[in-house]
Amino acid sequence: MCLKGCPACKRSGRVGGILTETLINSAWVLMSAALIFMMQPGFMCVEAGLTRSKNNISVAIKNITDFSVSILIYWCVGYALMYGVSQNGLFGTTNFAFGTLPNSETYVHFIFQAMFCGTAATILSGAVAERCGFAGYLVITALTAALIYPVFGHWAWYNEESQGWLAALGYYDFAGSGVVHAVGGGVALAAILVIGARQGRFLEAGKSRRFNGSNLPLSMLGVLLLWFGWFGFNGGSTMGLTHAVPAILLNTFVAGAAGVLVGLGATWARDGKPSVFFAMNGSLAGLVAITAAADLVTVGEAILIGGIGSAIAYGADLLLERLSIDDAVGAVPVHFGAGLWGLLAVAIFGQTELGFGAQLSAQLVGIVTIVAYAVALPFAILTAIDRVFPLRVTNHVEEIGLNVGEHGANTDLNELFDVMQRQARDRDLSLRVPQSPFTEVGQIGLFYNSVIFELERSFTRLQEQSAQMAEVASQKDALLESVLPKRIAERMNDGEDKIVDQVTDATVVFADIVDFTTYAMEHPPEDSIGLLKDLFGRYDEIMGRYGLEKIKTIGDCYMFVSGVTSEQTDHCATAIDAAMDMLFETRQLSTQLGRDVKVRIGVHSGPLVAGVVGDLRFVYDLWGATVNIASRIEEAGKPDKITVSQAVIDRIGSDFVYQRQARVRLRGVGSSVLYSIEKRRASLAAQ
Repeated sequence: MCLKGCPACKRSGRVGGILTETLINSAWVLMSAALIFMMQPGFMCVEAGLTRSKNNISVAIKNITDFSVSILIYWCVGYALMYGVSQNGLFGTTNFAFGTLPNSETYVHFIFQAMFCGTAATILSGAVAERCGFAGYLVITALTAALIYPVFGHWAWYNEESQGWLAALGYYDFAGSGVVHAVGGGVALAAILVIGARQGRFLEAGKSRRFNGSNLPLSMLGVLLLWFGWFGFNGGSTMGLTHAVPAILLNTFVAGAAGVLVGLGATWARDGKPSVFFAMNGSLAGLVAITAAADLVTVGEAILIGGIGSAIAYGADLLLERLSIDDAVGAVPVHFGAGLWGLLAVAIFGQTELGFGAQLSAQLVGIVTIVAYAVALPFAILTAIDRVFPLRVTNHVEEIGLNVGEHGANTDLNELFDVMQRQARDRDLSLRVPQSPFTEVGQIGLFYNSVIFELERSFTRLQEQSAQMAEVASQKDALLESVLPKRIAERMNDGEDKIVDQVTDATVVFADIVDFTTYAMEHPPEDSIGLLKDLFGRYDEIMGRYGLEKIKTIGDCYMFVSGVTSEQTDHCATAIDAAMDMLFETRQLSTQLGRDVKVRIGVHSGPLVAGVVGDLRFVYDLWGATVNIASRIEEAGKPDKITVSQAVIDRIGSDFVYQRQARVRLRGVGSSVLYSIEKRRASLAAQ
């Protein structure tokens, strides 16, 4: 049993074994500070869930960093400016970077107020998410923690002998609707005005689109953590465990609940569907709104304040969107919009000593001051800084995401996107994305790789089939060109189903082996075929040399034409030159074989019809009197001679030496005068 008044009890805060009121109050405030600290992971969850996955790591690291920076800055200068000995109610002047504080109550007070500073500083992280650079964000955080928050806090909350000038006017803000939330939201508004909207957020036609958050359940968890932290935010602002605490906490939570329902109802009525986003932000707006008057109003008034705060945040969000101002998580409507409403609610619903008119005047002065000091001043400062030190990341970093671009912190989803982008860029289906059966993205990768594998296999088969089809088409073209003149084959490949040409003037040549029937009867079939193959092969070479078209062979007869499938103005002379070469090759073969091989060659010029006939074993052929007469001339001609008609002589008479033969009767034609070509004239041959 401890003895009353013993030194140990005094040192521990006990009197007669009972905790003193001071220690109980300190314990309550410290516990409240710990609850406010829980709002930091709450903000992180809300913002990480509402932003895209390529930026959620960036949001998380900004949250932990801004809290660390703001706490140290608040120790170094913020606490002194806010709660140091006042200089004419404008700013504090003592306790800069203090080493010790005078008593434990002051330590408790610093810890509690440092949590408030951290909260004010972290509000802007969600608003500028996905495009504000990390270094630029630290600059904005430092500006908030070192200058904006503590100085305005001194004006509003300093209550020693010389009050802050706003407090002296009667401005009232119980737990910080204005000092913490409207100030933090005001700096956020200034920052997003300077930095600008995210790429693709607002379209050219004045339309806007909302980006899908990476994890809405995580955001909802963050909202509940913030709601939980408000136990300390409002409950601890009594600075002691008083009888007012339960009523304050009840007012806080019914205001948040009213905010949820108004957010749901507003979107349900407008869009036909209750919005998750506005339900979450509605709850936060209700909590922000009640924070200034939680100790002054009834439960019913708290519900009304929270509901109106949610409606204001909803309207402010739509207004920002209409003005093409991009707040990634709705921080400005929630903290700035609902925070300013909370200040007005003090005068409207709160029973204060000043009365409605004077209180409203004091609150309006506070609101104007917040707009000037927490929006206009930061906007001017940040605009000047941005011109020298850009606060926004480059377009490339914004496109690939701040996780990778600023922090090198890759994720499974980023790796998935990276491989997919390389597949699209390089058209390389052999690439595979990371896969794992233990994560959602890994499972997506598993199925995606299966799809790509089947696609690659199908594409490989398609390539093989295409190669086969190309080979078949090449073979078909080669076969077609071996059967038909090249130009005719090309026309058929182009889709012409009827090849018919009316030719006004061409030269037809028939060459027939003399007495080949007798030769074939006296020699083995192999010899006959060998003779035809050798001789006609030589003729084919002549056709290629002169650019003439072989039409067909009929038994031992070889037929070609000049002037049909190629534009030849001297087609007749060309045909005679080719015929002379045929005679020469025939004589050469006769000498090589040691056998008497001779041909009769008949030539006639005139109009004819050319075309392809037949669907099965089709052939390019010629019709008309010109063809028939050339055939009859060959029949009536002499062996080893080129026999031509008068029509041929009319075309080439000056170029060749020829002899007139006896008049003959051509079968089906009648009496005709024929000529035999001897050679080209000497002058022309020399040329």
